[in-house]
Amino acid sequence: MATNTVVLEGIVILRDALRATPGGTAALNLTLKHESQQREGTQDVTVEIEMNAVAFGEVAEALNALTLDETISVKGFLSRKNRFSPTPILHITQFKNVK
Repeated sequence: MATNTVVLEGIVILRDALRATPGGTAALNLTLKHESQQREGTQDVTVEIEMNAVAFGEVAEALNALTLDETISVKGFLSRKNRFSPTPILHITQFKNVK
């Protein structure tokens, strides 16, 4: 199996209402804002992104308890936003609060 693992720390800047999939699984869409300095070659570069993400099941329910502006570290994988769109979305499979 090919590797597709993402680890990202960011601030929760948008969180939709918790919903259920047609199969009854909890689902939550959110947006994370990430800012950092990264080393690229011989230079430090400033990285600023907003990443759309989704979580399912117990992870979605736990993320739903967070407030906006909380900083979290997430782990997951990238997939298409939907079968008609090549735009990536981060599927969160694990997270923890960053103090």
